[in-house]
This record gives sequence, structure tokens and C-alpha cells, in this order.
Amino acid sequence: MTLEQAIELLRKEYERAKNMEYVKKPLAWALFQVWKKADAERSRE
Repeated sequence: MTLEQAIELLRKEYERAKNMEYVKKPLAWALFQVWKKADAERSRE
């Protein structure tokens, strides 16, 4: 995953998180989602 891809994914996840009632900190939630995807992708290399 490139930095640009991670930033775009972060923006999408953040917008998604803002609409979820149970998410109290949308930025933190979005960062965690992107981290999980980037980490999983790195594990496959």
C-alpha cells in the first residue's frame, strides 16, 4: 500500500465512521481500520 492509497482509504473510512453511532472517535477508528489493512497487506509480502 502506498502512502497515497493509505490517505485515500483513511478519508473513506473516516467519512464512514462519522455515520456510525457507536464510534465515538471517528479519526481513531479510521486510523485503526487503515492500519489493519496495511498490516495485513504487509504480511502477504
